[in-house]
Amino acid sequence: MEKEFLTKVKNELGDNYAHFYQLKEYPHILLQEWKGFCMPQELKEGHQKVIDLVTEHHFTHLISVIVELEGSFEEVNEWFLKQFNPKMVALGMNYEAIVQSKNLFSQLSAEELVENSELKEIGYHMRLFDSVEKGLEWFEEEK
Repeated sequence: MEKEFLTKVKNELGDNYAHFYQLKEYPHILLQEWKGFCMPQELKEGHQKVIDLVTEHHFTHLISVIVELEGSFEEVNEWFLKQFNPKMVALGMNYEAIVQSKNLFSQLSAEELVENSELKEIGYHMRLFDSVEKGLEWFEEEK
């Protein structure tokens, strides 16, 4: 899977915690990779970058690789549900595949978000996977 680097986001310490790519074979898919420990505000800032990239490039699908993400983002889930996900739907993005973290707290936060019925109500579809390839297969099935 070839990807083209778009941008990255740094925290206050200067560490890169999110990288964003366009998949060459699937130019309508935005891939974001998260690494390390992220504070709630950093998660929001990184997802604001997603909004900017979707607005600019008109991506229709998102793959969030959070395999190396650490920490809980449970307190940010409400922000995802009320602000981020509705904005994605308004921009024409309805599908997100999440490649699951190995961190228990991140796993539980992701599962709580994916299972929320509010997502289905607004037409935003999320699923958890153990690889990018399985997420891509799901996107193909949903065509």
